Amino acid sequence: MPETTPEASPIAAGAAIGLVGLGAMGRGAAGRLLSAGYRVVGRDLDQASLQWLTEQGGTAAREPADLSDCDAVIVFVVNDRQTEAVLYGEDGLVGSLKPGCVVITCSTMPPAYVQALAPRLAADGLRLVDAPVSGGRVGAQKGTMTIMIGAAPEDLARVRPVLEVIGGRLFHLGDQPGAGAQMKVINQLMCGVHIAAAGEALAMAKRLGLSLAQTHEVLGSGAAGSWMLGDRGPRMVDAAWDDVASAVDIFVKDLGLVLDAAGDAGHPADLARAAHARFVAASKAGLGGKDDSAVMLTYLDDPSEHGG
Repeated sequence: MPETTPEASPIAAGAAIGLVGLGAMGRGAAGRLLSAGYRVVGRDLDQASLQWLTEQGGTAAREPADLSDCDAVIVFVVNDRQTEAVLYGEDGLVGSLKPGCVVITCSTMPPAYVQALAPRLAADGLRLVDAPVSGGRVGAQKGTMTIMIGAAPEDLARVRPVLEVIGGRLFHLGDQPGAGAQMKVINQLMCGVHIAAAGEALAMAKRLGLSLAQTHEVLGSGAAGSWMLGDRGPRMVDAAWDDVASAVDIFVKDLGLVLDAAGDAGHPADLARAAHARFVAASKAGLGGKDDSAVMLTYLDDPSEHGG
């Protein structure tokens, strides 16, 4: 068996890890890595987020060169457009990262984009681990996220210790980047449909004059229960649209990706199409920045109604 080179060794505690995107999930991942003994170098447009990182013991990156010592860089932004800007835009990281650095993409993105990204990064001596996540803000904070991975086995072996810190369950779905993105699209199909279904059911209960709190309790206690009903349902009951775990517009985007991928595969995706229409309606009603549980309001006579 050939000896393991330093470049191929697993990235252990003490190594420098870049983290671009210090939103709710990025902060959770940063906190977990710092607690595990990694050096975290963060980058974000929001100065308050950078200040938060330095207060936790991390380092704020002011320019791409500040990440030049990182063995891996986790990109925790919203979509492919932002990922492209992080890597190749003005002040993009490619060109500043050292050869062999592993770029870990955690965003929900079109599989075709991720598949095309791998050889582009390879041309600059960089490796790609396609690793979108599911589990939300709480999962990121607790390190219980599900991570869906498409990557060469040797690249996954290098970053596995890092991913095990931020995620509770790792699934290696294929040896090529893009497999993780494909699974995340399927994941978002289920999530979007379940949120819309919960909103439809609770809105119907409201129309019938039933107690929303009791309806949620009954549905959650039996076969109608789901993770999304349990998580988003209380916000629907309390009309807590401003308690934003994930915004309506995120699911406008994500279910749009689902429909694009379904179209490419010749798959009808009827339920995803119906759920997408509901999130689009919520966004058009001015609820795009509200919690995605606000999709419930589209099933009521006045989508701007905020009653519980």
